[in-house]
Amino acid sequence: MMNNGIGNFCKKWLSSLDRVLLFTTLSIISIGIWISIASTPAVAMKLGLPPFHFVIRHVIIIPFTLFIMLLISLFQMKHIRKLSVYGYFICILLITGTLFWGAEIKGAKRWLSLFGFSFQPSELLKPIITVITAWLISEQYQDRKFPGILISIISILLVIPLLLLQPDIGILIVIVGTWFAQLFISGLSVFMIIVFLLLGISSMFALYFSLPHFANRIDRFITKSGDEVDFYQIKKSIEAFRNGGFGGKGPGEGVIKTLVPDSHSDFVFSIIGEEFGFVMCIIIICLFSILIVRTILRIMRFSNMFNLSVGFGILFQITLQVLINICTSLNLIPTKGTTLPFISYGGSSMLASAISFGIIFAITKKNALQKY
Repeated sequence: MMNNGIGNFCKKWLSSLDRVLLFTTLSIISIGIWISIASTPAVAMKLGLPPFHFVIRHVIIIPFTLFIMLLISLFQMKHIRKLSVYGYFICILLITGTLFWGAEIKGAKRWLSLFGFSFQPSELLKPIITVITAWLISEQYQDRKFPGILISIISILLVIPLLLLQPDIGILIVIVGTWFAQLFISGLSVFMIIVFLLLGISSMFALYFSLPHFANRIDRFITKSGDEVDFYQIKKSIEAFRNGGFGGKGPGEGVIKTLVPDSHSDFVFSIIGEEFGFVMCIIIICLFSILIVRTILRIMRFSNMFNLSVGFGILFQITLQVLINICTSLNLIPTKGTTLPFISYGGSSMLASAISFGIIFAITKKNALQKY
């Protein structure tokens, strides 16, 4: 009887999930494993590690990632909202911890080590704070007297100094950009949109004049001037796409992974272009496009502002992350270390993606229209 009950529950739960989104997500995860097997052995040997060091770690994190993603999909949105409040404060404590006990890598303290694995708490903050700001904005949407927007601003202001001290400008921009997008779909007045937009532009100028590292990246991209070292990664990335051509050089046959640091994470799209060619690049872009369009079609059915704001915010983050990774590899934007969801190597990125996609599944399942 118990086995029948569990079986019926699993069957009912699986039937409630959007199968197009599930198949697309699992396809992206499978491609990520394939890319890891083809690309990371050379990186590991270059670092003096066993050839399959990164492959093993990538494969180990996959079951945990799937578990987290599918577990979150079981929850109703009211439960995800409550869990996000706890997660928000835990992330603040962990990010604060990186400033004192975090490992400094390339001038930034963003990582904590636990049981031999390093993780980046600010990555986990992205989907969590998106749920919180969606909740606060939707509450003001329902009750104009409730200061939801003001409280959402405070929730973001609490993390801004921590992210600047690490520093992690990229995640800061993603969080603020997502919040602005949520305000936009909530029906904010044109005047307030202009005000927030001007504040955002002013903040970017402030970052430019106060953070030399941030300013240098912008200057190098615009002027195309600087030392050879400045352009080494981008130069090799473009060469990788040229060498790969239409069908690629074949799995394991590329050279960019041995020349560019972090090629298996931030520049993984270049490895794909070199070893698997234009065809695989298009397949990956199509898979993410299907996921994005399908999610938009589902969330646009919602009259519930909380569900709509959460879904749009999470989708905005995923889309932005994909665009930044691909455009950086193609030298279309200034260099920014951003992973490709479920494909790049990195436990923090995988876990953050699991949370994000789990929320997407929760919000698009058949019974998600119920009142939260």
